[in-house]
Amino acid sequence: MGGTPERILVVDDDAVVRRFVGALLADRGYEVHEAGDGEEAIRLAAPLQPRLILLDLVMPLMDGYAVLGGLKGDPATRKIPVMILSMRDREEDVVKGLDLGAEDYMTKPFGARELLARIRKILDRTW
Repeated sequence: MGGTPERILVVDDDAVVRRFVGALLADRGYEVHEAGDGEEAIRLAAPLQPRLILLDLVMPLMDGYAVLGGLKGDPATRKIPVMILSMRDREEDVVKGLDLGAEDYMTKPFGARELLARIRKILDRTW
């Protein structure tokens, strides 16, 4: 990874999921930031300029699809890759997320090794 840790924003209304994913990433040397809802994610994304956003779909205030649309519609955040982590496992949910601009889609529950491998693959190809 080099000198400066790669910054990742974890967006999920479930604090347990945020802590688990955050700890997993921090243990691998990533700089982790958290948002508990979509509005907070939108507020943090532009100033943080994370290398990746991990985004849940089912959240209060603003669902993940709206967040994704907002991020991809803003010139300050449109190039930040987004990976969806969701319990929604229907094909139409996956396709919608990818069509809206997500780099990848992973369903919960997920394996830590697979999540890390997918994150590394996205980061290796996007910057």
